[in-house]
Amino acid sequence: MRYLTPSVLFALAVLGFAIYFLYRYTTAAQENWIRPKDLDWVRDDRPGRLSFAGKCHPMEKKDRLPILLITLIYALTAFFQLGDLTAPKTWVDFAQRVPVAVELADGPVRVSGFRYYSDLGTGSYNIEISEDGEHWSTLWQRHGDESNKSKVTSYYFADAEGYSPNYALTQNYNQLFKWIDVTVENPQNVQYIRITGKPDKEDLRLARLCLLDGDGQPVDVTVLALDGGSLPAGMEELFRVDELVPDKSTWHNSTYFDEIYHARTAKEHIDGIYPYEVTHPPMGKLILGIGIRLFGMTPFGWRFSGTLLGVLMLPILYIFLKNMFGKTAVAACGTTLFAAEFMHLTHTRIATIDTYAVFFILGMYFFMYRYLTLPAGTPFRKGALPLFLSGLMWGLGAASKWTVFYAGIGLAVVYFMGFYQKLRDWPIESETGKAGWAAATLAFSVLCFILIPFAIYTAAYIPYAQTLGVELFAPSEENGLVLLLQNVWGKFAGGEEFSAHNIPRDNLLNIMANNQWYMFTYHNGVTSSHPYSSWWFQWIADARPILYYMDNTVPGFTTRFAAFANPAVCWTGLGAILICAAHAFRRLWAKAAFLGGLGIFSAYMIYKVQHTPNGVFDADTLTDSQLKLHLALLVVCLLLYLVVSALLALCAPGHDSRAAFLLVGFLAQLVPWMFIGRTTFEYHYFPSILFLVLTLSYLFNGLVEAGKNWKLPVYGLTGTAVGLYALFYPVLIGLQIPVWYESLVKWIPSWPF
Repeated sequence: MRYLTPSVLFALAVLGFAIYFLYRYTTAAQENWIRPKDLDWVRDDRPGRLSFAGKCHPMEKKDRLPILLITLIYALTAFFQLGDLTAPKTWVDFAQRVPVAVELADGPVRVSGFRYYSDLGTGSYNIEISEDGEHWSTLWQRHGDESNKSKVTSYYFADAEGYSPNYALTQNYNQLFKWIDVTVENPQNVQYIRITGKPDKEDLRLARLCLLDGDGQPVDVTVLALDGGSLPAGMEELFRVDELVPDKSTWHNSTYFDEIYHARTAKEHIDGIYPYEVTHPPMGKLILGIGIRLFGMTPFGWRFSGTLLGVLMLPILYIFLKNMFGKTAVAACGTTLFAAEFMHLTHTRIATIDTYAVFFILGMYFFMYRYLTLPAGTPFRKGALPLFLSGLMWGLGAASKWTVFYAGIGLAVVYFMGFYQKLRDWPIESETGKAGWAAATLAFSVLCFILIPFAIYTAAYIPYAQTLGVELFAPSEENGLVLLLQNVWGKFAGGEEFSAHNIPRDNLLNIMANNQWYMFTYHNGVTSSHPYSSWWFQWIADARPILYYMDNTVPGFTTRFAAFANPAVCWTGLGAILICAAHAFRRLWAKAAFLGGLGIFSAYMIYKVQHTPNGVFDADTLTDSQLKLHLALLVVCLLLYLVVSALLALCAPGHDSRAAFLLVGFLAQLVPWMFIGRTTFEYHYFPSILFLVLTLSYLFNGLVEAGKNWKLPVYGLTGTAVGLYALFYPVLIGLQIPVWYESLVKWIPSWPF
């Protein structure tokens, strides 16, 4: 009984309800499709052909209230304590390597350390102090960890006579736009301060350098030029202690996780500096920069754009679900599921680019669905707008993050499925217009999904060209796109392999091509181990979240949050995917072959990575008996999966184009990660979460159409997701919680709470 902790009981309750929900759907499906004492459907191919036509339902007046309420309530929870609206905006550039000396106007101050906040630029500072203006001491680093000689364990003041300048105060790439405390072992009386910068490149901007007194508190001082002249611009504010100086560094007032890359890069685009983060296409950072332009380079500013798009996803999803199923209850419950999704909240509140990728994936699939549902024989002009908007979303998404290309593969599959269906079902009375429609549609699709996205993708690199002083369309002796293809050929075909340096950066196209090769080689090289890395099969079970932030400095309390999925959505959604797979295929043998093949392939992939870090098991660390036990567990899971798949195939004699649409979307996002060798994390599952919600909404629709006893499973699952959202909310946005709260939210040992 000691193992039945609150967290275990919660987990068992959610898992139990997930099983109940899926059971209710399958029984409702059987009652709806199986005629009493008639099993001919098992042997017979069901009549009817797969088609998307006519499956788009309009919005109604009664949809206004639920869409408004869901969006508003979520917006309040998303923008709550998003980050400080203030941050130091002035700075002093120490890039000239010239010592800058100041005198404290109010007499000597007992200095026990510094609290500083950096702007752009990396490098280090030589900090010198003096009480009389003649004898100077320098800030030094101490490296007292024998196991890690490079680790700084403490700081101290010491005489630097006879030594070269010691640049002990660092401003590394992971320290930008972040408050940092430095405490010295031997506090000193300070009347004079001298600072010399050593930049890594062109800029080295320091925004604040507050002196800490003997109690470790910032002390407000007035500084004067040592020679009686004028102070450099921003020097007076550099030492100022005002409302901008926090009590300590937290996620409220500083960058955290990958914000150190993306927020910084967005600021560099605004300031006309060549960006630091070039491992992803630029569009996401350009959109991120809109919030910075509106609210300044503040935590709220660099998080605003992503949070806003996270809110805007909800009304778009509601309209999508209403168009797909035509039921207000289904649209409202499905949208609520996504609003209550943990990763949706956590990841849209962080200044990274994944939010923009998911937003555009939602848009491109929504507009594609609007196009697919147009009946065969519809004039070309009526289908042009949704095709254009889908292509526009695809182009903006691809220019934000490469993972959108995976979604693009699925988009192409459903597009050609719909194109074939429209040609197949073309009305006989208008047969003469069939060829013209096909030619116009294909030509327009090339424009929408290739030419316009290519133009958007290339245009996103204009800020790169501007910072390099390059003419956008200057002629070049070497074509960057051709050289890029040569690089690819050398990489995969064993020919001559080039490097990014072989691709010139003398015009916009070449700059873009150069960056593509750099991104490709960079991501191929991301293979180092990470304490929170995870594999795709861990994502689908919600087994290994990635910790974004942790603060245990307050005794008895903790502040932390991680990227993981709502168990009600993740666990139940996995079953919904299997049911959609059963509905996606027309013939029984096709259903069984797909579900069985997927299970066997998944087992093979799991077995393949058994020897990798964070895999299912590592043969080198297990005894023979343990290894056999793990292998037996794999076999049992596979057999269980095959049994479940067989039952699902029998319970779903019908086939539905919507199920095929959703299945393709989900697999397009997940399957590529099964073959990618780079280090991966739970947040890579974020786009797939969107399709889990869509498939659960598909099951909601099936239960409602069954006509009875649907409210408990539908509203019950929705309410469970909302309840878990409330329970986990503190560890989704980083509220301070007592340590005993971990007994409620640490359901799995690998969850970092």
